[in-house]
Amino acid sequence: MNKNLAAFCLLVLLSILLVVPLKRTEAATVFSDNFSSGNFERWSQSYAVSGASQSVSNGIARFIVPTPTAGSNSCSYLVRDGFTSTVNSTIIASQDILVTNVPHGAPQGNGAIFFLYVCDSTDLGGNAGNIGIGIDGSKLWSMWIGGSLIYTYVFQTTGPPPTSNTWYHIVLTINNQAQTATLTVNDIVVINVSQQEFTDKTHSISLMSGMGEDWWSDGSGQQEINIDNVQLDISDAPTPFITPNNNPSLALSPNNPFDTPNTLATPSASISLPLLYPTQKLMSLDVGMLIGLTIMGITILTILGGVLIAVFRHKHSAK
Repeated sequence: MNKNLAAFCLLVLLSILLVVPLKRTEAATVFSDNFSSGNFERWSQSYAVSGASQSVSNGIARFIVPTPTAGSNSCSYLVRDGFTSTVNSTIIASQDILVTNVPHGAPQGNGAIFFLYVCDSTDLGGNAGNIGIGIDGSKLWSMWIGGSLIYTYVFQTTGPPPTSNTWYHIVLTINNQAQTATLTVNDIVVINVSQQEFTDKTHSISLMSGMGEDWWSDGSGQQEINIDNVQLDISDAPTPFITPNNNPSLALSPNNPFDTPNTLATPSASISLPLLYPTQKLMSLDVGMLIGLTIMGITILTILGGVLIAVFRHKHSAK
């Protein structure tokens, strides 16, 4: 019996050692908006140039801007303040987006649009920390790191390029510990680069969504993007997160704090069939978790089997 008890304790210890590593640091959701309210009451600020508009229709946010003339830009976007990034944070910003007319035909590095940012709240121009996601005038997914003074502008090196009138689920992951920034589009990594925007200290950060900047002057009339299911997760945010006060009546400001983009990179791309529907929430199979759960299940069954065998042997030895 002592041997059986020792074996049982060993199995319990093994189970603990196997299960504990499965515990993950889940990012806390600090903000989300699926626009089911029919308005922008969950946002803190709103910016739009003359002739631009913002509206919600059937749970979809629509941002329309006049096509800018060469050398200028137009914008219509929202800002949500009240978040914090530390040197240990993993920040995940995501949304579904449809661009009615994807920028194309321009030289690489010119004519971009940007529609999702994580930015230091003290300087929306990006000079205190900023990572923005967009589509370049050369019809490639792009990432702007920095502000107007010091910046890096990079393009997708893998995955399919964007197409017009197509819903995409985009996810920007900023890992401060690893000093990386990753853009995935429909679960495909299209950009993965190093960054040091928020790795130096604790930053107050804002989430920005909408037509943050439209530099593409080759469009005609007006340009529109549709957005749904905006979400921000921060790994070391307090749980439960205390939501900052909402601002139900936003005053549109014509001032856009961004400057002209520039570039240095060599992209590559391939073509694939587009999605024609909003994603709502794409779920991918986590192989590591699946393996871990399988091991845990086997371990539990082994423990139960050991207990039953020990009980069976004890009964027989007692006879």
